[in-house]
Amino acid sequence: MPGAALVTVAVLLLPQTPVNHPRTPVVWPDGTPCMTVVDRSQSTLLHFDYEIPYEDTRVPPPPMEVADSRRHQFAAFCRGHSRQTPLPTWLSWTDVAAADELGLVPDDLGDADVLETSSEWAPCFHRITADDDRRPISFAEAAKGVDWDTASLPVGPYVIEGYTWEPAINVWQVRPGVVHVVDGPGLDVMPAAAVTTRDDFMFADAPLQLEGCARALPGSTLSLWWSIADGGELDWQLASSGTPLMGETFALTFHPPPEAVGENVALRVDVTDPAQRTFAAHPLQLVVVLPAQDDDPGECGSFLGCDDDTTTADSETSPDAGPGSSEAPPTSSDGPMPDGPPDSSESSGPPMEDSGLGSRGCACGVEGAPAPAALGLFALVGLAVRRRRDTRECP
Repeated sequence: MPGAALVTVAVLLLPQTPVNHPRTPVVWPDGTPCMTVVDRSQSTLLHFDYEIPYEDTRVPPPPMEVADSRRHQFAAFCRGHSRQTPLPTWLSWTDVAAADELGLVPDDLGDADVLETSSEWAPCFHRITADDDRRPISFAEAAKGVDWDTASLPVGPYVIEGYTWEPAINVWQVRPGVVHVVDGPGLDVMPAAAVTTRDDFMFADAPLQLEGCARALPGSTLSLWWSIADGGELDWQLASSGTPLMGETFALTFHPPPEAVGENVALRVDVTDPAQRTFAAHPLQLVVVLPAQDDDPGECGSFLGCDDDTTTADSETSPDAGPGSSEAPPTSSDGPMPDGPPDSSESSGPPMEDSGLGSRGCACGVEGAPAPAALGLFALVGLAVRRRRDTRECP
């Protein structure tokens, strides 16, 4: 049985407690635009769509879960954040009190862990849907989309996130792109930007191009920053600066320094206007910097062994895994999934990403049997090697 299937089965066989029940995230449509402009001289309303992977409405009665558990809510933030530095997992102290009655609150919870009292985020967030108007996780609710009235907001850029309320583990799902709220056709507001590149790995000798969109005053410039993401504070280092913003799109090239090889790396693009106002745009994921690979067709890599058997990748049976596919169970092609996570007998985990090999390629495997914790890294490296050498056969 594949490793992903083992994990899926293991999770589904666990007792369904408030801790290990799989959270159902908001899923953002593939066609979500990079830049959404709300010109309030025309209308203050913005409608946006969202999706769900399956219905999740069977809430067990207290004390298992709070009465209004398993619901979705939406909020807007005046800036984005790196995946390495997530948002607080609690939205209000009223929520904390409701969950605490059932013993679902950690003992060390503090102001920084609650959005409304976080010194970093309290001045920056705005509710799109109210706490008492959270939505059941159903297809009917998701089909309505969300109507957001921006009339009371300061002009400027906003990042939307979907919130799954299910204590004790509440989760956020950031919406791709940025919303630029203006009061007319002029651009004399805070710059706005978003990164569209979704690559989650790169080779040390193959630069990564970060693409995205931006709106700012003429004369604005772009800066690229990077930091090793090792679980601690991000230590941002300047990779490039002073690139003029031409039009409303950009492409910056990241050349990883030697110390980034073998590390998870956080990236950031700053847009700074002539008034020195800056907006920081973050990719939706971290990037693994893999060691440089030689181009010798007679080898399968320095630490990957080459098997005699070749593998076949069928693009119809292994569709490309879209954004967020690692966090949301797949939907059924035959219609809505049953209420709750997919049946373990029919699911083998998230869809595998197409390697691009077609009907031929190198069947590269790791020498020896890796520990289970390392399986994900080896799988990523193997996929990366295959992508890079998709026209090669093993000797």
